[in-house]
Amino acid sequence: WAEAPCPHAAGSCDAMPLEEGGGQLASGDEAPRQALVSGMIPPPSYGARRLGTSLALAAAGAVGIAALAFGAHGVAHFRSGLHPEQKVAADFHPSAADRSWTSLRVDGYAPRWVKSGDAVRDMLRKETYRAGRPLFPPEYWDAPVDHFDVNSKATFKQKYYVNDQFYKPGGPIFFELGGEGPVGGPPGGYIERLGAARNALLVMVEHRFYGESVPNGNVDIENLKYLTVDQALADYAGFIDWFGKTKVGAKWFIFGGSYPGALASWFRAAYPEKSVGSLSSSGVVNAIFDFDRFDIHIARAMTKSCADAHRRITAAFEGAVLKRGEDEAFAKRIMGSPAGMSDGDFFYMLADGLAMMVQYGSKSKLCGNITAIDEHAPPDEVMKNAAAVILGFWGHGFGSNCFYDTACLKDPSRYVVGATDRSWRWQKCAELAYLQSAPVSPMQGCRGCSPQSLRSGLVNETYLLNQCEEIFGAQASALVAATQRVNRKFGGAEPIADKVFYSNFGDDPWLEASVMPPKDLGPDKPYQAAMCDDCGHCNDFRTPSDSEPVEMTSVRTRFEHYLDKWLEE
Repeated sequence: WAEAPCPHAAGSCDAMPLEEGGGQLASGDEAPRQALVSGMIPPPSYGARRLGTSLALAAAGAVGIAALAFGAHGVAHFRSGLHPEQKVAADFHPSAADRSWTSLRVDGYAPRWVKSGDAVRDMLRKETYRAGRPLFPPEYWDAPVDHFDVNSKATFKQKYYVNDQFYKPGGPIFFELGGEGPVGGPPGGYIERLGAARNALLVMVEHRFYGESVPNGNVDIENLKYLTVDQALADYAGFIDWFGKTKVGAKWFIFGGSYPGALASWFRAAYPEKSVGSLSSSGVVNAIFDFDRFDIHIARAMTKSCADAHRRITAAFEGAVLKRGEDEAFAKRIMGSPAGMSDGDFFYMLADGLAMMVQYGSKSKLCGNITAIDEHAPPDEVMKNAAAVILGFWGHGFGSNCFYDTACLKDPSRYVVGATDRSWRWQKCAELAYLQSAPVSPMQGCRGCSPQSLRSGLVNETYLLNQCEEIFGAQASALVAATQRVNRKFGGAEPIADKVFYSNFGDDPWLEASVMPPKDLGPDKPYQAAMCDDCGHCNDFRTPSDSEPVEMTSVRTRFEHYLDKWLEE
């Protein structure tokens, strides 16, 4: 909606190293990826070594069409291979007639607002594609618009999905909480695997103000007062009461990843009687106001050479954008961004485009690409390669997405009601913050200080607070108070909920907003982190594979011990 390896003992993790460069890059070139389905060949990463002077890939089949074109520029500055001039690529889109892919959407690959690029292709490649998979139609229940106004009778249609193919009477209900994006199917990936082994009913409910589940049908400022953590938790409690009438006596187990991972913990604190336990995967339980540790964590996860390459990208774009004129136009054009996009918005987008590759488990792919450019390459070649990498991974619309564009986020004629863009920005500006600012640069020669910022200094706390004020009129003092209230109520970095398993992953910067210090908080508050390269956000929600790191297998094994223990109690 993104880390440095450390030795791990069950239930604890050593402190993060003080210096950057702890990350390990996989050696050798990436093996060619297999077709998603018959007749479809996924494209290689932009900027990868050994690209030819031109390559066109076209794929047609049950899941859509993709086409890419490359040119040959910047050869002298590559240590190996040829540098492709970035061309806007046709994104992968599933066929309108084949909607079964929506039920394959699994957290841990990309934010839910990303719908194309290599990030989605990777998900479709790694999650089993079954042409005969049942399509699970959406269902709806009448949720109260305001759970806390006894005089209000207003309701809205809240969408949910049910998969009953594994369920047997007496089996548990595995309930995945929706979060900062639309929901397109019942739980998949690892949760589906767990459910199949335990005769569970699989249920997922869309979060209010996302997708189709929008109270009063709009995201106007006055209406967004109903978009709060407490209202969302009350939705899920009310749904259990309503749906549970048909499954009397069934045990509910809660699942959530990222923001829903925090909700999975907070739900156990607010409504402990409604479930027997929960999994908080990459759960951001600590509502941090100034979250500069996001950037710091990314830098420490990378090798020094990769972090330095990242900084050269930032510097190249800063030099062009701040020079104005044709240089600024060129920088924004190759990123597919609007010419009038503000400096802060542009550099926030650029920072996320790189950082989220690390966050979602593609650090090796990112670093292999951006370090392939010689450190003395001219800025325009550095920018073109970075643009190709980012747009190839996240889709050609990434740079123009409303998610980063302040002007779009405040214009009802441009933003989409129910999309992640405006609703999640409201949650950050009104209650949760997680303001991903650039760290203050360390003093020269400072030992043990935080590493130099990867992102532009223009993405600072002032810019992020001004964005909140411009879009919603939100004030900094109110946001500080809101984050403090959330943390007092639920415990912040030391959550108060019982029977919650907290899982985290080494390359995920949101680990810094999870349980701290990273260790078990008690016998019914276990914590475990998989400190491994390319282990990213909500990594355990992916379907297990024989090739996954032993650290991942260890996390799953320990969680399943608690899952079965709490189901039996």
